[in-house]
Amino acid sequence: MKVKIKFGTNYFNSTFNKTKQINMKNKALLVGINKYPNPSNELRGCVNDIIDMQHFISETHKVYERENIKKLTNENATKKGIVTQINWLIEGAQEGDQLLFHYSGHGAQAPTLFEAIEKDGLDEIICPYDYDGSNATTLRDKEFALLFAKIPKGVHFVWISDSCHAEDLSRDPIMGGQTQYRNFVGANQYPINQEQSHLETLGNLAPIMSPLNGALLSACASHELSADAFIENRYNGAFTFYLLKNLLEYGAHKPMELIVQLTNIDLQHNGYDQSPQSEGLMEKKKFFL
Repeated sequence: MKVKIKFGTNYFNSTFNKTKQINMKNKALLVGINKYPNPSNELRGCVNDIIDMQHFISETHKVYERENIKKLTNENATKKGIVTQINWLIEGAQEGDQLLFHYSGHGAQAPTLFEAIEKDGLDEIICPYDYDGSNATTLRDKEFALLFAKIPKGVHFVWISDSCHAEDLSRDPIMGGQTQYRNFVGANQYPINQEQSHLETLGNLAPIMSPLNGALLSACASHELSADAFIENRYNGAFTFYLLKNLLEYGAHKPMELIVQLTNIDLQHNGYDQSPQSEGLMEKKKFFL
C-alpha cells in the first residue's frame, strides 16, 4: 500500500486507528537543534523533525494533548533546559501513562568517566546548544540512564534519538549535495576533561548497567553517522522521516523493533549509510498503547 505523506501543518493519510483515547497524563518532550553558536555546526532538518513528530502524536493520532507536549529548539535547548524538561516529563508518571522523548541534533563521543564499565573508553553524548566539551554542557548516555531510571514500572516510555553515534545512548561535516551528518564539528578535538563530574561520585551504578525500561529508537549504530537530508523538497533527519513513514503505514499492528527494521530498509534503498537500532525492554511493544 502506498502511503501519501505531507508533514507539518499539512495532513497525514494513515491506516492508524485515530480513535485512541487520550490519557491526559501522557507527556512528550521534543528537542530539535538547528542552530549552534558555531555556524559550522548548523543543521537544517532537526526542527522539522520535532514539528512532524508533534503533528503525528497530537493530530494524526490524538494520543498526546498539545498542552502536554513541550518543544525545545535552538538556544533554548541547553543542557540545563533539557534536563529540567526531562524531569518535567517524568514527574508524576504512573502505570498506564505514555511518555515520549525525541532528540534531533548533533551527537558525538567523549572520553568516558567510567573506564571500568565502558570497554571502548567512550561515552555516547548528545550536544545541547551550549555544548563546549565540558561536563557542565555535555549530556552523556550515563546521565540519561540515571534520569530515565526514575520512570515507574508500567509507564510506556519511548526515546527517539536522531543523532550520530546514537545507538549506545540507551548529524559530521558537510558531505556535498544537500546531505550532511549530525556529528559535532571539532568534538573530538576537545582535550580529555579532568574536571570532577557528579557521575563519578555515585556509588550505585545499577541504573547505568541496567537495560532501559522503555524503547530507544536510534538513528544509527554507535560507530555511524546520522544524515540531515533534503527529502521531498524539505529538510529532515533521514531517520525521523522514514521512521514516521513506517509508523504511519505499519505502526498500528507492528512492534517498534520491526518498524525500525523497515526504516532501515528504506534508508538503505535511498542511499543512506546508517543502520537504525532499537533496544530496551519495550522494543517489542507498539509505539502507542
